[in-house]
Amino acid sequence: MSRYICVDSSVFVKLFIEEDDSHKAKVLFHKIIEDDQIIVLPAFAWAEIGSIIRKKIRRNELSLREADETWSAFRHFPGILYLEEETIADRAWKISRYFDLPTLYDAAFLAVSEEIQWKTGETCEFWTADERLAQDLKGKKDYVSLLKEIGLDRE
Repeated sequence: MSRYICVDSSVFVKLFIEEDDSHKAKVLFHKIIEDDQIIVLPAFAWAEIGSIIRKKIRRNELSLREADETWSAFRHFPGILYLEEETIADRAWKISRYFDLPTLYDAAFLAVSEEIQWKTGETCEFWTADERLAQDLKGKKDYVSLLKEIGLDRE
C-alpha cells in the first residue's frame, strides 16, 4: 500500500455534502485516515472544490452557513499535500492530449498520481466519482478507481 493517494474533487465534495455515493466517500476517507495516507492534490484543487461549493449556493442546494461549514471542514482536513510543479502541468497536458480529455483539471489529478509514483516508486491510487473519466481510462490507467465501485467491506 502506498503512503499516498489522490482524490478527485468529485469525491471530496461527497464527503462533506450528502450526494449519491456519499457513504462510499466516507468509507474511502475512513480507510485513508486509518492507513495514515497522505492525500496529494494539484495545487488548484482547493479552488475547484470551493467553486463546486459556490455553485451549490447559487443553485440553492446549500445555505451560506452550510457552505461556510463545508469550506471550513475541507480546509481543515488533515493530511493534504498540494503539488505545484512544472512537471505536473506538462504531464497533465500530455495526458489530456493522449486520452483526448476535455479538461486539464482531470488530467492534473492523473499527473499528480503519476508524479508521486515517479518520485517514490509507489503506486498512487486516484479515486474519482466521474464515471465518464473512469470509463475513458478503463484498462489504460490501472491506478484509477471509480468511487461507485468501492467495496463497502472497507468499512
